[in-house]
Amino acid sequence: MWELRRRGVLYFDIDYRPSLVNRQRNTMLWASVRPAHLDAAGRALAAHREVSFAASTTGPTNLYAAITCESSRALHAYLTGPLAALPGLAHIESAPVIRTTKRAGINPFDRAPE
Repeated sequence: MWELRRRGVLYFDIDYRPSLVNRQRNTMLWASVRPAHLDAAGRALAAHREVSFAASTTGPTNLYAAITCESSRALHAYLTGPLAALPGLAHIESAPVIRTTKRAGINPFDRAPE
């Protein structure tokens, strides 16, 4: 197993309840970055502590991220601070998650009625 991990073949991906780590404001983010800056912007975005997932994409936007923040105020500070400073950033769209209906872990609809 350790050899697989060392070679990058095996990795662990965890799902957690955001309220347990005081990260209750989840947001989906789509960004358009000038192609010459996409690699640098993607690497910078991936290094932000608010980002739990980042990927280059195709279509109307070319960068996607899952963001977790402590509050709406912290989300605003992130969007207008570190995110706004990404190289080559041309446009962003963000969508705060109102309610999660399914995660990789516990499905809230599988719980027994109280």
